[in-house]
Amino acid sequence: MASTPWVAKIPPSGVGIRCGASATGEGTPAPPGREEQKKNREAAIKTCEDIWGDYLKSGLECDEYPFASTEEGANKGDRRYSAGLIVGDNNRKGDNMIGEVYSVNRLLNGDAFYVTIPR
Repeated sequence: MASTPWVAKIPPSGVGIRCGASATGEGTPAPPGREEQKKNREAAIKTCEDIWGDYLKSGLECDEYPFASTEEGANKGDRRYSAGLIVGDNNRKGDNMIGEVYSVNRLLNGDAFYVTIPR
């Protein structure tokens, strides 16, 4: 019987973060080192700039998924990511939430976790 990851935290936004690997061992490894996070952000920002041009004065920020703080971020090279513009305050709140999830659940580099979005 396959094991089911346990729900580690459900932030106020309704996005569920699940920690632990399934029976297949799959999951999103996190968090990589700061240099890799920076490269992930830079790759996502380049995508945002390619699509929306100079958006910096708009008050919007480039947001990416998978998170820049994961090994599966925009710089992985497989083009399996999305990037879009969101309100800067929301982007920073999301970053803080993810950091809290990593900290509270003691996620280390290479630990797997899942993101679920309720319908």
